[in-house]
Amino acid sequence: MKSDQSEWFCVIVLLLQQTSVSGSERFEVLGPRYPMAVYPGEDTVLPCYLSPNISAEDMEIRWFREDPFSPVCLYQYGRYDFEEQIPSYKGRAELFPEEFRKGNVSLRLKDIRGSDDGRYNCLVQSAKALIDVVVRGQSSVSLHSEGGQTRLECRSEGWYPEPAVIWTDRDGHDVTSLSNTTVEADSRGLHTVSSFIPVKQESNVFTCLIRHAVPEEDWEPQLHIPRDFFPDPSGWMVSLFLMAALTVAAAALLVIQWRRMDKKETMWLFKGLPKVWADVTLDPDTAHCNLTLSEDGKRVREGERQDLPDNPQRFDFWSCVVSRESFTSGRHYWVVEVNGECSIGVTKESAQRKGGFSFTPQQGYWGLNCYSSRLSALTTPMKTLPQSLLPKILGVCVDIEERQVFFFKVESRALIYTFNDMQFNKGEKIYPVLRTLDRNRDLVILPPVVSVDETDQRLKPV
Repeated sequence: MKSDQSEWFCVIVLLLQQTSVSGSERFEVLGPRYPMAVYPGEDTVLPCYLSPNISAEDMEIRWFREDPFSPVCLYQYGRYDFEEQIPSYKGRAELFPEEFRKGNVSLRLKDIRGSDDGRYNCLVQSAKALIDVVVRGQSSVSLHSEGGQTRLECRSEGWYPEPAVIWTDRDGHDVTSLSNTTVEADSRGLHTVSSFIPVKQESNVFTCLIRHAVPEEDWEPQLHIPRDFFPDPSGWMVSLFLMAALTVAAAALLVIQWRRMDKKETMWLFKGLPKVWADVTLDPDTAHCNLTLSEDGKRVREGERQDLPDNPQRFDFWSCVVSRESFTSGRHYWVVEVNGECSIGVTKESAQRKGGFSFTPQQGYWGLNCYSSRLSALTTPMKTLPQSLLPKILGVCVDIEERQVFFFKVESRALIYTFNDMQFNKGEKIYPVLRTLDRNRDLVILPPVVSVDETDQRLKPV
């Protein structure tokens, strides 16, 4: 009898201890709120982190699709467990163990495939976050013939927001007016577009271009149609396409003129930047404990964790720092030498700095991700920018009155991206902000570099 009582006593003590531990380490697992668009053949990171940012080093981290016992990636007992891993993810899925102490349990997926499309579960202990992944390129072009009517159908899935569809013939003439397009949204807010066009023209190649209303990377399928598939063209159809060609030519001239005007406006803005240069220095009282700043406040890199006061202004999750200087009016410009994986932009005084949060305009952050393999605007969802715009020297200009932030590739004087309609209170302070994940190279705030010698392309300070 005493033995039974002792056993029950031990069980109760163990349960109490377990409850105490779990209560002291209570946390949430957070991921992106919107679907992530990825592209076949590329690498991507599915963000997932703990809030508050306690260490995940001794926790089980399990990424899976539908079946928890068939993981995409499993890390437990301080090592990877590949025994039950889905075969298609072997060698393609990995975590960032060096980031576990910061609560970062994100997953890197290499060589994206069409089969990677769908929902992912990020499970840490018993807490979970869901991440929706959309693989672009799930599209089709097909030819249909019913009741003597032949049509070409173009279909593509996984768009956000709703895309636009443009049809052109072999000669590049816009024939969109002849098409019929429908767009449907699914439960995730992603759009499926289906567009068809009657094919009675003599042209034997058609192009269906699906693109965002704000231009980014496009999906452009083509279909070759045998000449003997159609009867000879009628006279009215030839006339119709001649008129369409003239219309397209006139539109092209307008677009060219608009682009020239836009380029002149960009160059005018760029040349005026030295007059509004801001002498930016980094504030050590706001720097994450893993960041090391130079004495002059012009350089920052990630290093070993330091024992620093946990004041309200200091970042405690993301490796960020803001400037000593703030702006409440006017236009201000500064330049950063881009090294390693980093984020660069501006933030407002009231924006969150503690815990895990997203670097988005909704959270009071306007910036770019500058990674070696990808350049992105930190919008919702994140917008991938052309790789050719990835800068070595990044110019940032904020216009308080116009509530805009401009980002420039200083080497080519190219405008990379503009955030419009910044939301902040009148008179609220706006700060430059930097984030770095590089332990080997510094992010450097430079003098105002805006002059380029066209003969040797060397950057020169003004």
